[in-house]
Amino acid sequence: MKKYFMRLFIFCAVFCLCGCGLSGQGTTGPEETEVQQELFPESEAKIPLADSLDRAVIQKIDEAKQKITFYNSSVGKSYTLSYDNSTGIKSRYDEELVVGQLTEGDIAEVTFIKDEKKAKNIWLDKSAVVTEDVTSFAINRRALTFEMNGEQYAIDDGAPVLIGGEVFTLMDINEVDTLRVTSTDHTIKSITISNGHGYVRLINAEPFEGGWVELSQSIIKKVEKDMLLVVPAGSYDMLISCDDISGTKQISVEANEETQVDVSDLIPKDQDEDKVGGIVFTINPSGAVLKIDGQETDYSGVVNLSYGIHHIEVTAEGYSTLSRYIKVGQEMANISIDMEEKQEESDDDKEPDDKDDKDTVSGNHAVATPSGDGNKVYIDAPEGAELYVDGKYIGVIPTDFAKKSGTYTVSVRKNGYVTRSYSLEVDDTDKDVRYSFSSLEKEE
Repeated sequence: MKKYFMRLFIFCAVFCLCGCGLSGQGTTGPEETEVQQELFPESEAKIPLADSLDRAVIQKIDEAKQKITFYNSSVGKSYTLSYDNSTGIKSRYDEELVVGQLTEGDIAEVTFIKDEKKAKNIWLDKSAVVTEDVTSFAINRRALTFEMNGEQYAIDDGAPVLIGGEVFTLMDINEVDTLRVTSTDHTIKSITISNGHGYVRLINAEPFEGGWVELSQSIIKKVEKDMLLVVPAGSYDMLISCDDISGTKQISVEANEETQVDVSDLIPKDQDEDKVGGIVFTINPSGAVLKIDGQETDYSGVVNLSYGIHHIEVTAEGYSTLSRYIKVGQEMANISIDMEEKQEESDDDKEPDDKDDKDTVSGNHAVATPSGDGNKVYIDAPEGAELYVDGKYIGVIPTDFAKKSGTYTVSVRKNGYVTRSYSLEVDDTDKDVRYSFSSLEKEE
């Protein structure tokens, strides 16, 4: 009888310790029915009990190392647990699963041994709803709302955006991305970018400037100097055209990588390359400098050029530089050029010398500052990187662009670093706004 009561006492004590050790986010997980403690002294086998419980998002799965990283949305922190064949895994329908059937972004209740950092059980949340292949969506980052399939959802304040097992923010989601959305009770708990975006840079595309480039029915852009296109990862038959020249290139775009496409071979070559046309240039003001294909040219008389496309650049002190392409295709032609005078910058338009008069901010956030007419969006960091807005080159950071209400895709690029894109929602208030983005990561 003494042995019986002693064993009963030990069982009750262990049961109480196990129950007190569970730590979660106000949720009750499944009972630990698969894990038991051997209480009889005749056996030396000891099976450790899970002492912690958490409800978290599966952030990253590493099958090679048999480790899973979880993200706790309530505290905004990640932690990694090991697993083995004894780890119990169940679907939201109570079906037995293997690790390969789990997906980043799933919501799970996990029991684990805290000191060993080992997962004992992983149960997928039964209340979670997963929506795959979301390509048409709208995000209000200020109100934390998400619209898809005609329905409105709230976004949990701590919901992670997952890209390749890393946690990002709502600003990192681009309208061309494909998403996997996990929600409970019409509240978004996690967003995984299942197919991200890369970048396309056109090389030797000057003759096509002012024309159009088309990669799909939804990606049709006007060709501009030094443009950088944000494109969903995939393969395309890229069509580029301007006036009477056009052509198609087959390209492949990888996520987070830049694809450079040389279109010089699409520029038609004249059948008779020896044919020459005479050009008479009339340029105002007199004394302006003319360069043709990079070479300074005397245009006091007829300038003879081979048939085809040529680049001209005209410069004069006090005037805006003119750069354009001309096509020579006849024996004689006249070209008249009237340069525009540079506008004198008034004192009201100049930036104040003391930049401390305006607030700055670090991280991916904006600070609004009062301003008069002609409000601007200032980008302060990362310094030295190139800034593109909706594919158009703006300048080297720190720089700015005219403020107009709407949603913009802002790309930050620097040689040797991974290009990043952000979605900015600009309001219509009479204030300037400033953004500072995180430093770019070096390319591997």
